[in-house]
Amino acid sequence: MFAGRYDHALDEKGRTMTPKRFRKRLVELGDQSVWITNALDGRDHFEVRPDSSFHAFADKLTDLGNTKRLQDLRRYYVGAAVEIEIDAAGRLLIPAQFRAQLGLTDKIAFLGVDRERFEIWHPDVLDQRFAAVADDSDDFLDLLSEKGV
Repeated sequence: MFAGRYDHALDEKGRTMTPKRFRKRLVELGDQSVWITNALDGRDHFEVRPDSSFHAFADKLTDLGNTKRLQDLRRYYVGAAVEIEIDAAGRLLIPAQFRAQLGLTDKIAFLGVDRERFEIWHPDVLDQRFAAVADDSDDFLDLLSEKGV
């Protein structure tokens, strides 16, 4: 499971350490690389999937059909994706276009969200998102109850 928040430094070349727990999960999955791409729920962060998960999800998107809207979805998600190798020291090189879009210069936040993916945020933006979610968290129990949890 990719879970938890980890704030890390980002060097001038755009490299950052992958959180140890995330590296452990990648080893469990047998993946040496990850794919970074547009998040499907907003432009304020990016989604990162291990190689095996990315290919499985991309295949599911292909299997959905070929309408114009689905083609646009694949362009946005698969077409924007960049594979990143994790080096021997456990570092990721965040591509320049992704750093520029989020305004990442010297710090980065990793946020684990489920078994198959984690997110990359600017730490300040993630703080703002958490504050907004906390203000609107009263209905979480109702939501879980509706879903049978």
